[in-house]
Amino acid sequence: MSESHPPPTSFRQAAAMIGPRSVFGSAALAALLVAGCTRPAVPPAAPVAVKESVRQSPPVEPVEPYAGPVWFTDVTASSGIDFVHHSGDSAEKPFPSANGSGLGAIDFDLDGRHDLVFVSGVPFPVDEAAMSHSARCFRNLGGWRFDDITERCGLRYARYGHGVAVGDHDGDGFPDLFLTGYGGDILFHNRGDGTFEPSGPAAGLDDGRWSSSAAFFDADGDGLLDLYVCRYGKWTPETNPYCGDRAAGLRVFCSPLTVEPEADVLRHNNGDGTFTDVTAAAGVDGRPGRALGVIAADVNGDGSIDLYVANDMNPNSLWLGDGRGAFRDSSDLSGTAYDHEGRVKSSMGVDLADTGNRGQVDIMVTDFQGEASLFFAGSADGIFRDVSDTSGAGSPSLPYVSWGIQFADFDLDGWNDAVITNGHVGDDRHKTGDRALLQQLPLFLHNQRGRFREPPRDHLGPYFVTQHQGRGVTAVDLDNDGDHDLALNHRDEPATLLRNDRGHPQQKGTTSTVLRLVGTAGNRDGLGAVVTMTAGDQIRTEHVKGGGGYQSSRDQRVLFSLPADGPAPSFSIRWPGGRITPLPEIVGGGQWLVIEPATPDAQPLALREDPPR
Repeated sequence: MSESHPPPTSFRQAAAMIGPRSVFGSAALAALLVAGCTRPAVPPAAPVAVKESVRQSPPVEPVEPYAGPVWFTDVTASSGIDFVHHSGDSAEKPFPSANGSGLGAIDFDLDGRHDLVFVSGVPFPVDEAAMSHSARCFRNLGGWRFDDITERCGLRYARYGHGVAVGDHDGDGFPDLFLTGYGGDILFHNRGDGTFEPSGPAAGLDDGRWSSSAAFFDADGDGLLDLYVCRYGKWTPETNPYCGDRAAGLRVFCSPLTVEPEADVLRHNNGDGTFTDVTAAAGVDGRPGRALGVIAADVNGDGSIDLYVANDMNPNSLWLGDGRGAFRDSSDLSGTAYDHEGRVKSSMGVDLADTGNRGQVDIMVTDFQGEASLFFAGSADGIFRDVSDTSGAGSPSLPYVSWGIQFADFDLDGWNDAVITNGHVGDDRHKTGDRALLQQLPLFLHNQRGRFREPPRDHLGPYFVTQHQGRGVTAVDLDNDGDHDLALNHRDEPATLLRNDRGHPQQKGTTSTVLRLVGTAGNRDGLGAVVTMTAGDQIRTEHVKGGGGYQSSRDQRVLFSLPADGPAPSFSIRWPGGRITPLPEIVGGGQWLVIEPATPDAQPLALREDPPR
């Protein structure tokens, strides 16, 4: 470590080094620092993505005998996480039970370790009085041990759970939870004492409708996190149609086309614990689409946060924000509403990243079996090209029904890889002649300098040669060793924890730098910020994203890696609102707390942290 840097500070020690600031009180800052169907084609109504000049599948990599160490180690059995998802499936085939549920990564007690929240379904009709635990919270004790603290932390949730969003909605330094599902949504306010308080009707969040994914983000630049909530459609057990062969007594899940889409909702944070529906006023009310995934980030590089929404059997949506709470529809003109042949897809999950290290945002969307996952390559003019085939990202997904997706540099080679969860939607499809497996293999796409390839599965570890009903997945550094691990929620199966044993900086001769952003002029979580690292001729960008994946919430820290003997990196941050500030010299890797300057003439403060393992 350079002599110019102070020794590492713990989360608690850092609190004493920062004075009060105007945006929030010093006490609050100290608290933070302390611690199954046919998919018809629908012609587009406007120009769509540029068709690729070459369409070919990537060559199949031969599977070699392998006796070396695996990439990911399944540590679930010894972790204390015994969560088992229940879909609520029954002979009546209730539609929501096909979609499964997600999970969230959250350091709710600010001890420096990320905890995990899993959500589940319940039987239909939903009976909240039965007090089924459809959400469970596991506190990270370190050393890959977790403790179920659901009762102690007050996470009392008995609805049909689909999604998890995490964000500090009131700026008090403690991350809050927003849970979505069938029957309404609930915000759990983090009291800061290890417990959550559920929101009531006065909060303006629970209208009893069917929600899937959600994303916290600051739509209007007032420093408070607003909420975009995906609506799937209008459905009740009483109106659930019979699909299948009634004479034979064979009932299956109906097509999504039997569910009328419902418009998503944008809720403005009023700053007093309540929210107001501003969907129409913001201009995001024109594309109902059976939404399943949403991600909030600065897609077009103008300093304002935007929204991309993945819709099931409806065109996908790209809403470009102006930073003042208004959005314009760029779905068709950007080329991201359809595939390159103008077809609507059965989109589920979504993530974005600069996968080619070009300084441009790329978007990947997971889709149904027989539909290659969409991969949109960004450009400086705001037009996206569907390069699903030529990038190597699309063809591997064709045999699968794909749901969750997470971009991360899992092997610390400087290129964002992708992990995708797969699984079908019904356990009796074989009776109708459909030979697709209910449980399916997950996908790992290794980024080889901008082109994706599948590594041999036995190199990845036993989990990747085992079939699952995959749904939600989150990338999170659970042991604070400088690489991304994985937590997964399966439909009607136990959850899984995978420890990343490939990325270890100490074993690879790499330096991993992790930045944890705190906003002052903007939202406290720094959602919408873009961090750029320059090292020699290498330039990389990472986004602090709201939402993303499939009904899940990820680790919001950003991670960069470099060879330990490479050139020293420099960093700059474009904060929400567009202000760009360089960081003080950061060398030696490790985790750093970066605090946004509160005034235009100030510089960001960077403090080395020593998070517990």
